[in-house]
Amino acid sequence: MSVSLCPLIHQPVPATERPPLPLGKIAYCFTLPGGPEAAGIACDNARASLSRHSISDITLPALQVVSELTAAASLFAPGQALYVHLRWREEDDSLRTIVWDPHPRTHADPDSTATCIAHRKRQLLRLARIVHECGGNWGLSEPADTSEGTRVWADLPRTGAAAYARQPL
Repeated sequence: MSVSLCPLIHQPVPATERPPLPLGKIAYCFTLPGGPEAAGIACDNARASLSRHSISDITLPALQVVSELTAAASLFAPGQALYVHLRWREEDDSLRTIVWDPHPRTHADPDSTATCIAHRKRQLLRLARIVHECGGNWGLSEPADTSEGTRVWADLPRTGAAAYARQPL
């Protein structure tokens, strides 16, 4: 890698000398196709994005959250584009992960909506356990007037996620 202020000037910077980026700069978004491979692709992207920040202590639970959210979204929107967002929340020292899929949050029939939400929550039981063990929160966002689809989010507080990551397998 090289640092360049001008295309004619290149100053090589060894990877070992790159300082970690501040946590406040964690703001990554990517889109990927829904399908069986989506969770793996999302984890690869999240790992690469988070590796430049000094949060290796919570990488394991962060990747588990990304995987669970993406896998569930893929089941509700197979073959459709999924959106993953990672952001550091300085106000509570936590990592927020959001996964959006185009499957409608509400349906014309209220009973269908309740059944669909219950099914999605069942798909996310492992996520709920991980987030609970880390002392975080998660949920399904209510749809906005101008948006469609479903947005599921999870917050992992750094202290709790680091303690969870240190537990023996």
